[in-house]
Amino acid sequence: MKKYLALKASAGSGKTFALTVRYITLLLLGAKPNEILTLTFTNKAANEMSERIYKTLLTLGDDEAYLNAIIEQSNLSKEEILGKKGFLVKSFSNANLSIFTIDKFVNKILREFCGYIGISDDFEIKVDDIETLSLKFLESLNLKQFETLIDFSHYEKKKFNSLFELFKILLEKNEKIEILNLDAKLIDFQKERVLENAFKIKEFILNCSVASPSAKKAVDFEKFDDLFGRTWLEKDCLAEYSYFKKCANETIESYFIELKKEITIYYKIRAGYSLNKLFELYLMFKDFKFEFNKNKNYLEFNDISNLVYELLSTKIDKDFLYFRLDSTYSHILMDEFQDTSLLQYKILEPLIKEILSGDTTKFKTFFYVGDTKQSIYRFRGGKRELFDYVANSNKVLEVEVLNTNYRSCENIISYVNSLFLNLSNYEYYEQESVAKDGYVEVFEDEALDEEEKFVNIAKKIDELISLGVNSNDIAILTYTNDDVLSLYYYLKQKFPDMKISTEMTSKLINQQNVKAIINAMKYLYFKEEIYKENVNALIGKEILNELDLEIQLEEKSVQEIIKELSKKLKIIDENVVKLIEVSSGFNNIVEFVYEIDKLDANMENSESVGLQILTIFKSKGLEFHTVILLDRIKRKNVDKSSLLFEYENLELKNIFYKIKGYENFDKDYEKAIAKEKALSLEDEINILYVAMTRAKNNMIIFKKVKSSVFDILNMKVCKIGKIKESINLSINKDERNIVSYTSLDLGTQEKQISKEKELEVDHLHAKYFGLATHYCLEMMNEFDEKNLNYSMDLVQTRYSNYLSEDDFFDIKNRLRFLLNDLTFKSLLENSMFISEQSLIYKEEIKIIDLLLFKEDCFYIIDYKTTKEELDEHKIQVSYYKKAIKEIFKTPNVKSYLVYLKPSDCTIKEV
Repeated sequence: MKKYLALKASAGSGKTFALTVRYITLLLLGAKPNEILTLTFTNKAANEMSERIYKTLLTLGDDEAYLNAIIEQSNLSKEEILGKKGFLVKSFSNANLSIFTIDKFVNKILREFCGYIGISDDFEIKVDDIETLSLKFLESLNLKQFETLIDFSHYEKKKFNSLFELFKILLEKNEKIEILNLDAKLIDFQKERVLENAFKIKEFILNCSVASPSAKKAVDFEKFDDLFGRTWLEKDCLAEYSYFKKCANETIESYFIELKKEITIYYKIRAGYSLNKLFELYLMFKDFKFEFNKNKNYLEFNDISNLVYELLSTKIDKDFLYFRLDSTYSHILMDEFQDTSLLQYKILEPLIKEILSGDTTKFKTFFYVGDTKQSIYRFRGGKRELFDYVANSNKVLEVEVLNTNYRSCENIISYVNSLFLNLSNYEYYEQESVAKDGYVEVFEDEALDEEEKFVNIAKKIDELISLGVNSNDIAILTYTNDDVLSLYYYLKQKFPDMKISTEMTSKLINQQNVKAIINAMKYLYFKEEIYKENVNALIGKEILNELDLEIQLEEKSVQEIIKELSKKLKIIDENVVKLIEVSSGFNNIVEFVYEIDKLDANMENSESVGLQILTIFKSKGLEFHTVILLDRIKRKNVDKSSLLFEYENLELKNIFYKIKGYENFDKDYEKAIAKEKALSLEDEINILYVAMTRAKNNMIIFKKVKSSVFDILNMKVCKIGKIKESINLSINKDERNIVSYTSLDLGTQEKQISKEKELEVDHLHAKYFGLATHYCLEMMNEFDEKNLNYSMDLVQTRYSNYLSEDDFFDIKNRLRFLLNDLTFKSLLENSMFISEQSLIYKEEIKIIDLLLFKEDCFYIIDYKTTKEELDEHKIQVSYYKKAIKEIFKTPNVKSYLVYLKPSDCTIKEV
């Protein structure tokens, strides 16, 4: 094994495979799981990593690719590796794993050492309420401080929320800031110096006998503000300006040189003054925010990183802290290294350097993997330059490149190569393919700039389905969440029976039916017609359509009002259900209408299968049979920040305050602007690379005729290869007359696992009836009357807002039938059992309601509360049965469906 290794892993080249092999090899060479610090970028990646390692350990020896790679890295024989398999599975299963997101690891450090910085170790992690924080900050200022803020705001023509955004940027960067007090009078003095020199040029031009009227108009200024913005000021010499060419000589050119010097000094003083005033206000805010957060006992993720860095820099002996950590971690594995922020790296750097110091008496290793081409989170602090900086500044580190793409077909890879290899100043290694064939199409779509933007996308979906592509295998990638939602609603109209999934994090309050409910609530409270018309628009009714929104508000909770409104408007869906759930935090309708716009909950989507629509950012790390890639629909938002940060490797070189025209007079500022533009262009190229490496078999690109983001790649209309059909041609459509509802939460589990179809008329009631039944079963430690009574008390406490006394009686009655069932009793007898058993199979998480084990045989129990016994229930439990057989390598698996009915309990073996 190479002890110190950096891996440049292109898309689809087996990054996760390499991490898993490395981790298992470390275990085989004697490392303990808790000693291997494995850092990822997201919670999902951390969970998937631990699941992948566990699954690979369980099946070690079955997959030749994994086994051969581990043999090569460990220098152990196949027999030696398989001989340790049982021990490794047991030690991994029982260990406190050190697999974290970087944020979670930094949070762990702060909680352990928070006493040194004066905060409590039970702080919450929340997002700032900007309105409350800004108001409290203003209230905290004394008169002099308040005047400083008002003067700066007036001078820079900035609203307070813009200032607040600047404060947040400075907090995120967390760079050391020094204030140099500059007198505002210096700016006025320098303006006079500039005008003195400018008037010399004006006088010269006006007295020039060959000066044209246009030349004289170009010097028509009296005040400083009249002078600025004139294009001749941007020239290197006045002879370059056509109107001054006839008058230009050494004298006027010498005036111009002096004028540019004075303007340069003005810009430096002006920018320096603005920066220092901003820094003064920022430091006030930073001190205030720390005390505010401490008193409220919560922190944001950025606060945590900043405090840990401060802890290491000033509050605690760094060697002591890192000795404590170093004694715990001997190996570091880092995933998605290109997304690591500068601050995160500075926190980790001493640990990394300790390992790289090369102490031969201890077994220590460092490994990081990533792809600078997939660095698309610079706006969030990701610093792709770190990848090469760390490799180049540590001679013991070896760098290897993985450039074989196991994901995409040959035609897709060749097409991507043809575009990216032609880019100048862009690091790109030619990708090699394994799978043959594949299809690429670039379609120039005029409709993307018209009102009905997505008409051709709908036609293409129809065409793909007719050519044998299952719509479940299609993913549509867009640039923004707004595009995801717009396309979702359009396609739902065009294909009403098709299942469409939008795995996105759009805010719940922006979802269409939720917005309708919110407007209806505001109409009930404010009685303003605008809210009623908003409801009409949102539910697709004509303007001035009469709506029955009258509800008696007295003695009703917010949740009850929403529930009644959703029934009247007939718009109950999974998002409205979630709104009902989160609205328990509002004490009354007054709180709701004034505070609902601050709600930060994310929308739900009931489909876990179906055609998928997601942003390019969300698609990172995923792969799809067929990808439809959309151009950027709206123009990219312009960066309006007033600050420009310039770095040299890890060190901050300059902070510039952006002023229009400054780049024409300061070469350093001009270079910093050019560097930022180059980084922004690279961001765009990286986003395109991520988008174009998601497809396995078919990739169709919809390109705008003008102002296309694909113009960066000089992309042309083309068709390459033939459409590859789906292997699975199952139908993707909703059954009519069957109400679909979200998979049961099954007690405390957080992930949506599976879906049911209920034949209940009341969607909401059916969902909570099923939830309550499963929760009761989960809470029972033993299957007897005593545990049933105890669990029913818990159920009533939790679900009393949603279910009636009759419902609770019905649940208890159904479960009594179960407890008294002879078949069920015989299954339980002398068995070990686990309620809500999760399993990982084919990279999916599934939940088995009850898993029993006795006499070398597994028994799967799946509860149902539906009125009908559906075929899909058998399919679902057969899937569980197959999974258990493959995972535990045993044919001894039996499965049962248990139908909990009002009048009896039916148990059927599948």
